[in-house]
Amino acid sequence: MSRWLTYATDLIGIREPQQLAQLFAETVKHELELETCLVLFLSADGRTLVPHLQSLNKTWSVTDFDCPFAHVLQSGKPMEISSEELVFWQQNRDFCQLTESMSMFSAARVEPLPVSHQSVRAVLFVVGNADKIHDTFTDETFHRYKQVFSQQRSLLIDMQQEEFTQRNLRESLSDVERNNQQRQMVNELSRTLVGCSEAMKKLREQIISAAGSRLSVMVQGETGTGKELVAQAIHDFSPRAGKPFVAINCAAIPENLLESELFGYCKGAFSGADTDKQGLIEQADGGTLFLDEIGDMPLVLQAKLLRVLETHQYRPIGGKEEYASDFRLVSATHVNLQNQVHQKSFRQDLYYRLFQYPLLVPRLVDRIEDIELLSDHFVAIYNQVHGTHVRGLNYKTVDCLKQHNFNGNVRELKHLVEFGCAQTQDDQEVLANSLIHRILPREELNLLSVEEPESCTVIKDLKQALQDFESKIIRERLRLFSGDRTKAAESLGIPKRTLAYKCQKLEIKSP
Repeated sequence: MSRWLTYATDLIGIREPQQLAQLFAETVKHELELETCLVLFLSADGRTLVPHLQSLNKTWSVTDFDCPFAHVLQSGKPMEISSEELVFWQQNRDFCQLTESMSMFSAARVEPLPVSHQSVRAVLFVVGNADKIHDTFTDETFHRYKQVFSQQRSLLIDMQQEEFTQRNLRESLSDVERNNQQRQMVNELSRTLVGCSEAMKKLREQIISAAGSRLSVMVQGETGTGKELVAQAIHDFSPRAGKPFVAINCAAIPENLLESELFGYCKGAFSGADTDKQGLIEQADGGTLFLDEIGDMPLVLQAKLLRVLETHQYRPIGGKEEYASDFRLVSATHVNLQNQVHQKSFRQDLYYRLFQYPLLVPRLVDRIEDIELLSDHFVAIYNQVHGTHVRGLNYKTVDCLKQHNFNGNVRELKHLVEFGCAQTQDDQEVLANSLIHRILPREELNLLSVEEPESCTVIKDLKQALQDFESKIIRERLRLFSGDRTKAAESLGIPKRTLAYKCQKLEIKSP
C-alpha cells in the first residue's frame, strides 16, 4: 500500500482547496473501485455539510440525525453501514439516493476528516465493496494519506484566510488613503467655492467625485450661482488638469457662428474663410470642454454634438476628413432642460447623454449662512486687485445683506461688496448706509416707494409740498425699521441727530 504515500506527494503540490478535494476523492474512488466517493465540508455558517462536487447541488443539515453524517460529525467516530443496515436510514431522502445502488456485498462508510486539531470539519463518504473498504480504512498508510489531505487542506484554508485578511487590510488602507486625499481636495476646493453651509459641503464632495469619473457632467443652477467655477473645479481636480479647459457660452454667440466656433472650418469653406480655423472641440483635446447655457444651442447643432460625444470624431466646416478629439464634456444651464425636451426644443437623446452626472448649485438664499464668508472673500480679492486695505463688512452690513433677496445670487453679492468697498476708505469697514438703497428686499422696497403728485400743476405751496413729501418718506422709513431711528437715519444717509430734528420739526412720532 506504499502507493498511498506516492499519492500523498501529489496532494502536497496542490495550492487550491477545491482542486485538492477533487484529487483526493478521485484517487480514493479509483483505488478502491468505489461506486460513490464524496468529501463533505462544513459550510461557512457551520449549519450544513456541502459536498465537494458542486454539480451534486445537495446539502445536509448538521442537526439532521436521520442521516449518519450528523452522527459522525458530532461523535468524531467513523460509521460503517452494511446493505442490511440501510433499512434504518430510509427517512433521509437525499442519503437514500446516495446508497440506492448498493448490493448485498457493498457497504457504506462515513469517516471523520479533522482538518484541524480542534474539531471535525469534514467527512468522507464512500460506497463500494465491503471487504475492500474495511481493509483500506484499517490500513496505516491510507490513514496517513487521509492525514496528509486534512493537514494540506487546513494549511490551504489558513493561507486563503490570511490572504483574504491581507487583501482586506490593503483595501482598508487604500480606502483610508483615498478618503484622506478626497478630504484634502475638498478642503482645497473650499478656497474657491467658499461656504460652510451643508449645501456647499455636499456640492464640494460631489465635485470631487465627479472629477474622478469620466462621465459627462451637467451643472444646473440659477444665473450667478457660480456654475463656471464648478466646471473649472471639475477640470482642476480631474486627471485632465494639466490639459486645456475650453469654455464657451452658447447663448452669447449667434447661431450661425456657434458651429464654426465649436468645429472650426477649413480654408474656402465659405466667403471670408481665408485660412483654416481651429475649433474649440479640437482645442479641448485631452482636456475639458465646457458648454455654458447649452439649453440655447440650436437643434441642428445638438444633433452634431451628440454624434461627437458618441464617437469622439468631428469634421470641420468644409472639411473632407474626420478628426479625433478626446475631451471631457461639462455643460451648464439655468433653464429646465426637461421642459425643453417636452416642448421639442431640446433633443431627448442628448439630454440623457449630458445628464450622466448632474450637479445642482444652490441659490444664495438657500445658504444665507455663507454670506459673511463670501463677503470676506470678495473684500480680500478687492483689496488685492486695487491695492486697498478695506477691513471688511460691518456686522450691521452683514445683517442687512442676509435680509436681501439675492436674485442675482453670488454674482450680485460680489458686485455689492465691490460697490461698498469702493465707497470705503482704507482701514475702515463697509457700512450699511453705503448699500442700504441697493440691498433691501423687494417687498420692503415697495414699502419705501412714495407716491408723487399726479401733476406738478396741483402744487400751490412748494414749501409745504416738500415738507409733506419729506414727512412721508421719514414716516415710511421709521415704520420699516419699527421705529429704530438709528437704522432709519443710516438708511437715509443722514446723522441720527438730523433725523431727530426733522421728526420734531415735522411733528413725527415713532410708530
